[in-house]
Amino acid sequence: MGKDKDHILVINSLRGIAAFSVVLYHFICTTQDFVHTDWILETFDYGQRGVQLFFIISGIVIPLSMIKSDYSLKHWKHFILKRFIRIEPPYLVAIAIGIIYLTGRNFIPGTAAVDLTPSIRDVGLHLGYLVPFFEDAKWINDVFWTLAVEFQYYLILSVLIPLLLSSKWALRFLFYGIFIGAGFMGTNYEFFPHWAPYFLMGIVYILYRKNRIDKIEMLILELILIGVNIYLLDWVDVLIAVSALSIIHFGSHLKTGITLFLGKISYSLYLIHSLIGAAFINFLSHQCEYFWQKLLVVLGGILVSVFSAWLLYRFVEKPTHQFAKKIGQKA
Repeated sequence: MGKDKDHILVINSLRGIAAFSVVLYHFICTTQDFVHTDWILETFDYGQRGVQLFFIISGIVIPLSMIKSDYSLKHWKHFILKRFIRIEPPYLVAIAIGIIYLTGRNFIPGTAAVDLTPSIRDVGLHLGYLVPFFEDAKWINDVFWTLAVEFQYYLILSVLIPLLLSSKWALRFLFYGIFIGAGFMGTNYEFFPHWAPYFLMGIVYILYRKNRIDKIEMLILELILIGVNIYLLDWVDVLIAVSALSIIHFGSHLKTGITLFLGKISYSLYLIHSLIGAAFINFLSHQCEYFWQKLLVVLGGILVSVFSAWLLYRFVEKPTHQFAKKIGQKA
């Protein structure tokens, strides 16, 4: 695992892979009347599971940062503030881009005659990740649903993690029980309880890696969670989780220049690819007939998305991350 258990370099690459997988899924599988070959659609449909990879990574890195900073409830305000500062500015920019795009498309010849301009109420609900709590509310960008799940996770973990970090095994097992039980509450995919046992796979692993639990406890819990998540989700999701944990455990320092770069801009890329890149592809897709033309359009959409994400990272995400590091506890 390497000498520095806190430095898991491969996670940056896995973030990049997760984001790029989602990009390919949206460009190839959700662009209407663009790709019609079944095996291509079926293959790239798995790209949407990049979201599950993000969830496993969050299950690892958020508890890790809290353990490293000796988190307790008295640090709650600093923890939530740092989370907001890290995720909110790029998100707000993406919301603004979405509003401009959805409003502007009404004036673009050839677009479907449907007014998708978001309501003021729906825009307001975005600010608190509250869209899932209102049946008739709509996300400006469909990918934002995962941010709501992540933020619910931050809130719940920030309150319950003292149980997990307690020296009393009974409190630790109470935490496990709450997270596993949450998965059986019957909530849909836009709410954290649906994914709680999945996040727990990452949490249990990092507890072992930080010597908070022994190998036997980790293995037993992971086997239980494999069964629970196969039942609640499916085997593909579990395969992603097990593969990610195996890569992180045995290849902590694996890296490539491309995946590290994509990992660096992964959050920004995830936020805006389905607005800027998808708009590029939608505009040109109707003019494509041959495979090589469609391939060039997808490559163009990727380049446009990556460049736009780099700009968002460079001028919004990176400065706010640096600012967040100066606040209170390291979280």
